[in-house]
Amino acid sequence: MRDQEQIRCCACARLLFCAEPDALSGILTIKCPRCRAMNILRPRALSPERDQRPQVKGPGQ
Repeated sequence: MRDQEQIRCCACARLLFCAEPDALSGILTIKCPRCRAMNILRPRALSPERDQRPQVKGPGQ
């Protein structure tokens, strides 16, 4: 079995679930059953072509 990372609550550190690294492909929202905090999880890195922000020209440029 591959190494799995533990996903814990941001407020109370309760273990929410285990997952393979880079398993998330979209945004995931989980409510902690212990402290009721909302945990919003996002994928770690975007693909390189999406990491760069488009250059926006302001007025007078």
